[in-house]
Amino acid sequence: MDISPTVTEAEEYKILLSHLNNPEKTDATFERLQTCAKSAFPDHDKLEAHLGKLWNSFLHLASQQSHSSKEQDSLVKLLQTLDAEAPSIKDADGKEVEVDGHAVYNDLPLFGQQARECWNFPDDKEVDTKTRDTWINVNAFVARLTAAAVNPHGGERQGYNALDYSLYGVWSLRSALEEDLSNLPAKTTSDASIGAAAVWMLYAGPTLKGLSDSDKTYSGKVARSGFKYKDHEWRGYTKDRWEAWTKELTQAKGLVQDDSIKELVERALKAMKQ
Repeated sequence: MDISPTVTEAEEYKILLSHLNNPEKTDATFERLQTCAKSAFPDHDKLEAHLGKLWNSFLHLASQQSHSSKEQDSLVKLLQTLDAEAPSIKDADGKEVEVDGHAVYNDLPLFGQQARECWNFPDDKEVDTKTRDTWINVNAFVARLTAAAVNPHGGERQGYNALDYSLYGVWSLRSALEEDLSNLPAKTTSDASIGAAAVWMLYAGPTLKGLSDSDKTYSGKVARSGFKYKDHEWRGYTKDRWEAWTKELTQAKGLVQDDSIKELVERALKAMKQ
């Protein structure tokens, strides 16, 4: 995962860390973030750098907080509020400031690019338990954002379209449940992959089921099937793919070595049956 640890030195990181200690003071957090943005404007490059540090700070903090923690809850709620309710930033002429065609901060410009850059779990080598947990936590965070953006019927919730990362769910579920895990270099690596799939089901299960029932597809082959299901022409979420994931996650439970990951899989399977 490419989340630079040097982000902890950034003012944006310190603002979010302060928010975790005082999550009820959302307005004060907005004011401090707007001060950062306005200090960068009108230099477009500086504004993009500010957003990069802000989104990196969100992802880094989320990856370091347990997926079931109140701190991760606070980060999810803050990003939701930034997307839907944060006051827009205006230039000297009263015009909304935009980056990459999206308003700051309401449309979360560049957040998707930042998330994509860190979506590269090193499954070609043995990982330690810290890396395993970091990967599981950041998957849970993005799954929670997706659950906030997409309702259980597969439709977008008004005002939260910038939080839909359901495609990332396909990628994590495909890696864990549609590929041959016996090819992975170590048990901690397969535990990380299975744990990441489990938190998608645990925190966004109804949403993913709704997308499967409505046959949500993506362009090209970005959501193609994995090697074990190479004969299937999947291009997104489908009912039979959901059934395959249910079967594969049930079987994957037997491959898990760590008791906490095994418990996570059990909770995920229960969530899928609700």
